[in-house]
Amino acid sequence: MTRTYELTFIVKPDIDATTLTGVIEKVKEIITAEGGSVTKIDQWGLRRLMYPIRKYREGNYVFALVELLAPSIVRIENRLRLTEDVIRYLLIRADEKAVVAAPVAEQPVVADVAIEVTAEVVPAATGDAS
Repeated sequence: MTRTYELTFIVKPDIDATTLTGVIEKVKEIITAEGGSVTKIDQWGLRRLMYPIRKYREGNYVFALVELLAPSIVRIENRLRLTEDVIRYLLIRADEKAVVAAPVAEQPVVADVAIEVTAEVVPAATGDAS
């Protein structure tokens, strides 16, 4: 039984665009070699890292939505770990409800409730303390 997973990986910042495309293709090949399929790829571009990873302060972020069999996850993670240009990765199971659900269009809120405002007069406190 295949499940949907989210794979986010960070590629070295000092590579050019053609090498980055090659790394993405290599990750796709790793997934398909293990019987999975890639349904979506998003390149988030070069972003600053929160802390240095392998002495890099920036990295090219790539997000992939993949369909995998559960036993193949360990083998895919091992291959990603050995890929030299990938400096960090995260592979988690996606929430099926969030993937399937379409975004809901915002509708204007119309209130049918009338609010009555009344002013109550409160006597002023006097400074005399008896």
